[in-house]
Amino acid sequence: MGNTTPMRFRPALSRLSMPLLLVAGHAAAGLFLVNLDKGLTQIQEPSLRRFSQGVYGLFSLLVVNHPLVRPVIGLAIAVVLWRSLRARPVAWAIDLLGSLLCLRCILQFVLLNLLLLAPLRSGGLLLIQLVLFLPVITVAFGWLYWRLDTGARAEGHHHLRFEDVEAQVGVFDYLLLSVRSLLQLEPAGATATSRLMKSLFVLHGVVMLNLMALTLSRAIGLASGGTS
Repeated sequence: MGNTTPMRFRPALSRLSMPLLLVAGHAAAGLFLVNLDKGLTQIQEPSLRRFSQGVYGLFSLLVVNHPLVRPVIGLAIAVVLWRSLRARPVAWAIDLLGSLLCLRCILQFVLLNLLLLAPLRSGGLLLIQLVLFLPVITVAFGWLYWRLDTGARAEGHHHLRFEDVEAQVGVFDYLLLSVRSLLQLEPAGATATSRLMKSLFVLHGVVMLNLMALTLSRAIGLASGGTS
C-alpha cells in the first residue's frame, strides 16, 4: 500500500511538470524588465535607440501589469494546472504558454545585445539581465525539445535519441538536455536524428556562445574600470 501511493501520484506530477516549468519561465521573464529601460535610453545612436525602445515596448506588451488582469491570468493558470492534474486535455494551453515564452525569449535576446551598445552608468545591469535570462532560455529550449520530439514520437518516429533513458523519456530529460548547454555550449546527453533538431542544436549553441561573449565583454569592462 505504501509503495503504490507514490506510484499513483507519479503520472500526475509528470503531467504537471511542463506547465509548472513554463509558468516559472514566464515569472523569470517578468523580472527581466527591472530597470532595463534606463539602460536602453543610454544608447547614443538615435536609430538604434529607437529600435531598442520599439523592441522594449513589444516585450512590455507581454507583461501583465494591470491589477485586474493579474487575477484572471492567475485563475486561468490554476485551471490549466488542475485540468493537467486530472489528465484533461491541456495541450493547447501548454503550446500557448510555450510559444509566448519563446517570443519573450527572442525579444530578451535582442535587448541583451542592444544593451551592449549602451555606455551604462550602472555597469552590472547587463550582467544582472544575463543571469535573469538564463532560466528563461533554458525552459524555452527545453519546451521546444519536448514539444517537437514528443509530437514526433506520437507519430511513430523521433527527433532525439537519448543515451541513457531511451525507453522512458520524460520532461526532466528534455530540460536536462537544455540545462547541459549552459556548460557545454550545445546540448549533450542526446543525439539529434533529424535535420530540424540538428538545426535547433546549432541555434542553441550559437545563442549560448553569444551570451558567453556578452558576459565576458561586460566583465572585462567592469574589471578595467569602464562603464561599457
